[in-house]
Amino acid sequence: MEQHGGNVWAGNDPARWLDYSANIRPGGPPEWVRAALLSAMDNVSYYPQVSMERARRALGEYLSLAPERVLPTAGGISAIALAARLGVDRVRVPAPSFLEYAQLSERVGLLVERVPMVGAGHALLPPAALGEDLGENTCVWLCNPWNPVGTAFSPVEIEGLLEAVEEKNSWLIVDEAFIGYCPENSVRGLIGRRERLLITGSMTKLLGIPGVRLGYLCGGEALSRLAEYQNPWELNCFAEAVCLALPGHREDALEECRRNALDRESFRRALEALGIFVYPSEANFLLCDFGRDVEPLIDALRQRGVLVRRCMNFPPVDDGKHLRLAVKDEKTNQRFIDILEEAMRCAENP
Repeated sequence: MEQHGGNVWAGNDPARWLDYSANIRPGGPPEWVRAALLSAMDNVSYYPQVSMERARRALGEYLSLAPERVLPTAGGISAIALAARLGVDRVRVPAPSFLEYAQLSERVGLLVERVPMVGAGHALLPPAALGEDLGENTCVWLCNPWNPVGTAFSPVEIEGLLEAVEEKNSWLIVDEAFIGYCPENSVRGLIGRRERLLITGSMTKLLGIPGVRLGYLCGGEALSRLAEYQNPWELNCFAEAVCLALPGHREDALEECRRNALDRESFRRALEALGIFVYPSEANFLLCDFGRDVEPLIDALRQRGVLVRRCMNFPPVDDGKHLRLAVKDEKTNQRFIDILEEAMRCAENP
């Protein structure tokens, strides 16, 4: 069974799928990104800049951080892999959470502790739960907004967790892969002031460029040490071109955030009208509890050309009743709702 969404390569035409399994900007990248990618063709005959100095400067400007506080990476997954090299004894991850926090940590020999943060009746625990009974020299992971749930945590809540982490000479890594959809919740303002904080991030979702591979790692003095684990030429010329264009397009990011908020709310209401429980979300996806086995529904949707994200590797919502659904534009969401309603009837009456 696939571990991630976006598996559109089952066949020769990925565009034939209506993909609600991957949380990517509807309609693909904006025109300014396409222009940047085309301009990068002029540089494909040259090795990229090894130091990534240009990219660090532009990405730092976009993130409102000094260049030395930012390390560009080949996608958010590369930033997560680097952060796993901190040299701690163990890691602590919320359950549910992105699979790679644990997997990449285990790959370098670390013990993984999982803290259940979804309780009975769909109750959600606050970030402070990750700081309870914390051991020394532990790396605590937190995704904000939280994948796969979608709930966002305030900077005040996260700073409270950070204080508990610091008391144990441990580290807090906040994955802000989806922060573009609720930028007011970012803790980038703490970078440089709190040495035990790292932030991983990705431009994949907000810009609709999973094939380009552009992410980042933010931090203090630990950043230079972690950078030693990067391979030379980490960024290809296309990722660098997008980096260089970023500072001039903040308004595009804010507009995408506003569009997503409106479409997410109408999509949520439509799903709830079908009797589905939807967790609160400030991201570009919704976690849904269908209250029954979703496997027949997944099959019915697939037959109609629709992909959805199983949650079987997201304990404790791996009960076979949950799906994570991407948020797309209003017209596409309505098309999905119509297909879903029909598929639900067929799944009930095979």
